[in-house]
Amino acid sequence: MVKILSKVEAIKLLGLDDKTFENYFKNAREFFCLPRKGKERFRFDEDELKHWKKDLIWRTINLNFEDYATCLDFALAQHFRKYVGSDWGTSRQREFGQKITNWVKGQLGEIAVQKFFNREFGKEIELDFDIHPKIVPQDIIGVLENRKMRKPKIGVGIKSSKPKSAFLVLGDKEIKLKERRSDIYIYCRPDIPDDHLLRLTKDLIVKAVKDKPLFSKYKDLLPDFNDIPCEVVGWCRYKELEEVSSIPGQAFDNGTRFVKKSGELHKSKSDWKKLIQQL
Repeated sequence: MVKILSKVEAIKLLGLDDKTFENYFKNAREFFCLPRKGKERFRFDEDELKHWKKDLIWRTINLNFEDYATCLDFALAQHFRKYVGSDWGTSRQREFGQKITNWVKGQLGEIAVQKFFNREFGKEIELDFDIHPKIVPQDIIGVLENRKMRKPKIGVGIKSSKPKSAFLVLGDKEIKLKERRSDIYIYCRPDIPDDHLLRLTKDLIVKAVKDKPLFSKYKDLLPDFNDIPCEVVGWCRYKELEEVSSIPGQAFDNGTRFVKKSGELHKSKSDWKKLIQQL
């Protein structure tokens, strides 16, 4: 017998915050409500939601401190390759935290895919963590076969966004320019905390402020570094992307973007096997 849940019960079952639930339900098509008439309240099938949550857990990889450090190393190398000494103290420095977070987030997604492929399918891949003078569209540069790494047969780009994001989004040049385009795009949602740099430097910060008058007000609130969960959401072919000028809650400046709802990505075990067979 089907057990029906209210929206509040559904949110509690999935362990999502209200905004993420709304995005996944209304915008991403991750899961659906039961048929309703007019302004009837939303109702959900408990078994369907449990199945969705089970799949989410299966696709989630916990990334450790070493994974994070590898990504931070890449982000810092990206940052400093564009800077000279005269840049310090200028307005460009105010962008540091956000840029580092964006770069770390992107690389975390790549490592999550690498670990997911190995854990679930026994497939080893090589990622490109080198610093290049120009944009390199392909993120997977090697596939282990017969104990040797070979080049992939297709181009694969790995994109990351926040956990609450409902869409895989790519810039128009990434798709319209053949030299920048990938055949396949994999979408990830790493849950990297905004204060990750604070967590990294907690001991140094405590040492610096422990004798200050306000330290007692927040000393027990300083967070520790924990593993970073990353959902390997799914994948799509570039031809399956839709060109749009906006998505719910966001109008794009300067033209269009190519997008795919996260719930419409290929994400079943058989889907992933099909992708791996193409590599």
